[in-house]
Amino acid sequence: MPYNQAVPIYEYTCSRCGERFEIMCGLSEREEKALCPACGSRDVAQVMGGFTVGISRSRLNPGHFERAKGKAPEYKPPPGG
Repeated sequence: MPYNQAVPIYEYTCSRCGERFEIMCGLSEREEKALCPACGSRDVAQVMGGFTVGISRSRLNPGHFERAKGKAPEYKPPPGG
């Protein structure tokens, strides 16, 4: 893919271990790359994720989210904010 072309992010949940993960690839590659990073299973289901609105996530919200395995994402505000 060309460097400046937008690449969609596909979100999946593993039916075997419950891991939720994302893959970033072109439409033609998504079935090949849909492999659970936790257990290696191909028994995964695509879920509806977020979408972009023309502004980067870091500009819209300069903090970030961290998620420990098996827990909900936790917001970490930017330094000084």
